[in-house]
Amino acid sequence: MADPLSELPIIPLPGPIGAEVVGLDLARLDGITNSLTTDQIDAVRQALSDRHLLLLRGGVMTGEQQTAFVSRFGTLIAERTGLWGYVSNVRPDGIVREGALPFHSDFAFAHTPLDAIALHAIDLPGSGSSTVFADAVHAAVNLPADLRARLEGRSVLNLFDFTQPSDRPMRLDIAHPGAPRWIHPIVGTHPATGAPVIMANQLHTIRVVGLAPAESDALLAELWAVLYGPQNLYRHHWSLGDLVLWDNVALHHGRPDVPTNEPRTLQRNTLGRYTAGELVPGLGGLLSRS
Repeated sequence: MADPLSELPIIPLPGPIGAEVVGLDLARLDGITNSLTTDQIDAVRQALSDRHLLLLRGGVMTGEQQTAFVSRFGTLIAERTGLWGYVSNVRPDGIVREGALPFHSDFAFAHTPLDAIALHAIDLPGSGSSTVFADAVHAAVNLPADLRARLEGRSVLNLFDFTQPSDRPMRLDIAHPGAPRWIHPIVGTHPATGAPVIMANQLHTIRVVGLAPAESDALLAELWAVLYGPQNLYRHHWSLGDLVLWDNVALHHGRPDVPTNEPRTLQRNTLGRYTAGELVPGLGGLLSRS
């Protein structure tokens, strides 16, 4: 019988974002981290580097199975209760339980965003569910010349207040004094690839440093039109068993409103260089206020 992994098609998704690894059902393969050849795993890693997002379709996995695969792409960061957690509106340990999410990069309000995130669909509403991704590298490279000139050398203040609703952009005038914040260059450098990348995002960015509020808002609106324009997006419509792994620096992600009357649970891993508590000192106290 032929080895099911002897050929591993990797097919780019339409647009600038994503590649699907076809025929690799992680839920049906035992010892997956020992089943891929070095050439195959290197090809999958290269696809993630080139396209910033991997899609694998198959059966529902355990947390252990998902973690075994995701660990091949970087350093796992502990979730609240272990090496995997849940984005869920029904589990008692679920996070980001309801509501829409504007585009953002996780921990862009700290000095170092997370490296990568993986979500795996284990329970979905019958009405469907989607996550939308925007390519912050593609946008940085394709900025109109006049907009690029006005962004050159400028920085933004990014902030996240755990007491504010996360279904709309953060506001400084009502932010808790202890809310974590960081100033990033608008066009920064991807820490792994050195590529230019947009470090401002719709959820966390409060203002362009050094500009009056109206001027800052106008400049950010122009940037959002490029960064979050339809030509720069990939909308993933979830199917049960999907695993999506993406570069959290290169891509911003958001979602439409989540229905509260139907279960939605995505199993989650994160990769990075620092834990959430290291990125945000006093995180436990901040979470207790949320």
